[in-house]
Amino acid sequence: MSKASSSNPAPSPEREAGSAGPSGAQAILRAITLLRAVARTNDRGARANALAAETGLSVATTHRILGVLAQEGLLTHDPYSKLYHLGMELSVLGAAAQEFSIRDRLRPALEQIALEVEDTIFLLIRSGNDAVCIDRVEGSYPIRTLTLDIGARRPLGIGGGGLALLAFLPDAQLEAVLAANAQRYSSYADFTADDIRRFVFEARELGYALNNGILRPNVAAVGVPVLDADGRIVAAVSVAAIPDRLPEDRQERVAEIIAHHVQRVWGQRVRNTADGGP
Repeated sequence: MSKASSSNPAPSPEREAGSAGPSGAQAILRAITLLRAVARTNDRGARANALAAETGLSVATTHRILGVLAQEGLLTHDPYSKLYHLGMELSVLGAAAQEFSIRDRLRPALEQIALEVEDTIFLLIRSGNDAVCIDRVEGSYPIRTLTLDIGARRPLGIGGGGLALLAFLPDAQLEAVLAANAQRYSSYADFTADDIRRFVFEARELGYALNNGILRPNVAAVGVPVLDADGRIVAAVSVAAIPDRLPEDRQERVAEIIAHHVQRVWGQRVRNTADGGP
């Protein structure tokens, strides 16, 4: 080997992604390259064609790898916007190294809420302009509303938990999210940003988010925000049920049950009906 060739720097994973090499190692390298590319635009998401152009991979190869990554939960894919984002499985892998993750801390509360209300409980966090479901506990009531799988992603403002995450953001962040998601809302019951803003004001007045079958006529939900020590929202816990299970006279009680059990394990004040406003 000549001196000149031995001094050449090793190629980066991105430049090497399309080079020849063992098929298994090459596939892994390409997958890592795509994950990094998605991560760089995770707040707004990325489409397959743009990712192919950025990484130098063919469109067909990019689609194939993205499909596998989404299937395994490392990425999520919104069928309406065609955007890819980082998936919850990455958060799960990262959280495994942490003593206290949000899901670990709140899991006992979710189980207690499910025992008491007997319906399905969801835990959601914010990811950019989306709400992501990171845990779910099914209640004992025989008619179950499994509207979200773990790892599922929706625009902030959609559903009880997603609305709770949005409603209790500071006004500037709220308006930025509404502007970013305006076109996406039309895919959900033809909502507009003004509709979501109206739901936000209603949630702030109540102290919790309420979905009275406006997204799906056979599903109702109550969502309660979870705050950190500085009063910033970090998660939302929601209860979803058939509308007959959440009549008006039970909605506030369910919100109080959520707040009670979350506060016991979270150690911080949880917004309830007495708080009102962001």
